[in-house]
Amino acid sequence: MRLDVVDHGHAPNEAAFLAEIRERSGREPLGVVKTLLYRPELFGLPFSESLDHTMRGPSDWSAGERELFAGFTSLLNECPF
Repeated sequence: MRLDVVDHGHAPNEAAFLAEIRERSGREPLGVVKTLLYRPELFGLPFSESLDHTMRGPSDWSAGERELFAGFTSLLNECPF
């Protein structure tokens, strides 16, 4: 369940970006995109930096293996990836 504000409460610049995604793709932007753009200073940037470290930082697994794990987990959770 996602809060309604994440679907409709974006600042003007982020709302315009989401509108452009809708126009160009003909589809509703993915929930993760809406979430990253909603108050990016609190969630978007910190989450993106953490994700980048997780997916590209030091690990016994290659970046490709980590991408495969993420994709498979999304499939199991029935999430678009």
